[in-house]
Amino acid sequence: MKINKFFFVTRMYSGLFECFRKNNWNPTGIPTITKLAEKIAQNDPFKWFVVCKTEQESEIVGNTFAEFSFKNINISIIPYRRIINIGRFNNFINDILAFKYIFKFARVKKSIFYCDRSNIIIAALLKTIGRVSVVIRILGLYPDQKKLTLKTSSKILSLFTFLAYKVPYDLAICTQDGSGIEFYLDRLLNTGTKSKILLNGVKRDKISDSKTSDNKISLLFVGKLIEDKGIIELIDAICELKKKKSNFTLNILGKGHLEKRVKKIIIKENLNNHIKLIGSVKHEDIYKYYENADIYISLNKLGNLSNTVLEAMAMNKCIIMLQKDENTYTDMFTEQLIPEDTIIRIDRNNIVDDLTAKLEDMISNPEKINAYSKRMKNFADKFLWTWDERIDYEINLINQIEN
Repeated sequence: MKINKFFFVTRMYSGLFECFRKNNWNPTGIPTITKLAEKIAQNDPFKWFVVCKTEQESEIVGNTFAEFSFKNINISIIPYRRIINIGRFNNFINDILAFKYIFKFARVKKSIFYCDRSNIIIAALLKTIGRVSVVIRILGLYPDQKKLTLKTSSKILSLFTFLAYKVPYDLAICTQDGSGIEFYLDRLLNTGTKSKILLNGVKRDKISDSKTSDNKISLLFVGKLIEDKGIIELIDAICELKKKKSNFTLNILGKGHLEKRVKKIIIKENLNNHIKLIGSVKHEDIYKYYENADIYISLNKLGNLSNTVLEAMAMNKCIIMLQKDENTYTDMFTEQLIPEDTIIRIDRNNIVDDLTAKLEDMISNPEKINAYSKRMKNFADKFLWTWDERIDYEINLINQIEN
């Protein structure tokens, strides 16, 4: 592995919160970033700038500048500062202040800066003023990025962000998560920016055979408890399903601002015997939940090729997910990629009713669960790659950058 003088510039991901609270390297999310960091750190120490984008993120370190060191990963956390009560102004000023601190490291010879989308302004400044090699990392495409490619009003209101994407970077590495990135990417970036869209990796050493129980059918949901993940629609569907079936349980892994609302619904609808809120789970512990699941459910409105779905595929699970959205190009690639008889798709415009009906059918006919699991195994064995293969491929792309 050749990479010289490598620097990360990312936001404070929620999966890193506990690392800094407990001063212990044990991330619970963003494996695309953390596994790359761990691989690079195996050979040489490198610097990681974590730029807080909200007051909540900044509170993790007491709203002060902080430094941590984990296994050759030297992390500097730059706090968020509220200057006035105007979000856009605060964000811009915070980006400038963070750039001012990071810029002195841009003088290191043959340095490469690896910046996420939250720090696209800093990436643009590093490339244009610092004149260093810059890789931008796009972890799937979000609605605001799509608007930047299509709406003149968004380009004007977010002018600096729009222009920042148009800087000719050395490389853009993008995650194929079903968000429609294959349609929007060329419209978002400078035509001179080399780009690569990559599917995430999976852990392949714990593949289990499909499992159906003689007792209760086990359902699994893994994701943030937020609107975009469809958690409320899932709970509403379980409320309806309970009226028709009783032999099932649902494990929910994850946290989010809708957690209190979900708990209230569970209590109100007397769902305690059917739904278990597990919370955040460490990477090494999550696979036992996949192993014990009969059906994995993904209702991600932004794209359904996320890490959690890929992990469910690797575990040969019967999977239920949302169908494509042609208006936003969401899951168009997903639907082209995965054969129709390999996955169960839900109508995006009628999630609760369709999900309820599909679950009722699968619980009534558990042999269908086995059939989908077997077809998924045949597909996943040819389709997925490991995290080691995925990270090595990305490192090879970065090494091709000429300093």
